[in-house]
Amino acid sequence: MTIKSEMQTLVWRIAAKIVSDYPAPSLAYSEELFQELEAAAKCATVEGEWAALASEISSALRLNGANEFLRLPPIAKTVHPRIRGAARQYVTYLFGSKRFTPTLHRALTESPVGKPLLNPYYPLSSPLLVQHGYHLIRLLEATDCDLSTLRLVIEFGGGYGGFFRLLRNLGYRERYVICDLPVMYALQRFYLRNVFPTEPGGRSPGNLHWLTGDVPETLERETREHGPSLFVATWSLSETPLTVRNEIAPVLSEFDYVLCAYQRRFANYDNVQYFESLQKRLPQFAWQHAECPAYKKNFYLIGQRSGQGQRQSVGTPPHG
Repeated sequence: MTIKSEMQTLVWRIAAKIVSDYPAPSLAYSEELFQELEAAAKCATVEGEWAALASEISSALRLNGANEFLRLPPIAKTVHPRIRGAARQYVTYLFGSKRFTPTLHRALTESPVGKPLLNPYYPLSSPLLVQHGYHLIRLLEATDCDLSTLRLVIEFGGGYGGFFRLLRNLGYRERYVICDLPVMYALQRFYLRNVFPTEPGGRSPGNLHWLTGDVPETLERETREHGPSLFVATWSLSETPLTVRNEIAPVLSEFDYVLCAYQRRFANYDNVQYFESLQKRLPQFAWQHAECPAYKKNFYLIGQRSGQGQRQSVGTPPHG
């Protein structure tokens, strides 16, 4: 690192520290959030680490309130992390990519809703939003995916709604479905209602839906009715038990594009071995599978349906 780059990094860090002290805006719909959290606790169907995390998130929100929810420890350490080890590399990669357009640049401007952490290398954004931008750039570089032609995005594990917000700010208005835990559904609705407050009746954005019922059957129906389609799972499919993975994996063959990010190991699972096996089970895709250069010991599996290309949804004419 040169003296110039060291000074620039120091300035960025100081700027991020200063602007990170901004007052959190007062958020609407807190009572509805608490009601949804209470209902979610009663219908919890998962066990283990994610069940414990859901309980921690609910307790922290009730104890501390929701205005600064992105700074609460159980959220800041999981779905809104600082990503210290890769934050600088993400920013450098983004600004150096030919796919990094002015529109994407503007879309990375963070919202104060929830008082997000700020990126020391790009204080107009947060570490997580920059990471979302990096995910998208990697997808665009590896495939011919075009947001203007997509008609369905399925996100498996939607965090608090950040990736949806990024795509919406880029103009995506087609069907978007999140598959997650009930506690996270509540948090996503709360966040997105505050980020996009102009929706009629204070509702969440109209193109956003939450998956209910039998997951594999619902995903198959969604891909039949809406296409071209994208499946997104960033550090989510890789953190589920094999029983859940085995339900989801066969349905991936119905999508046109697949974007997965995962860590080398999770609990007792060798994720590299698992995703290599998944890649072999889906030969109808052209795959790019490699360790992330900006985030060591983490990997991308990115696929595009090959052969006859994207399939159109039933009853929908081709889009130009």
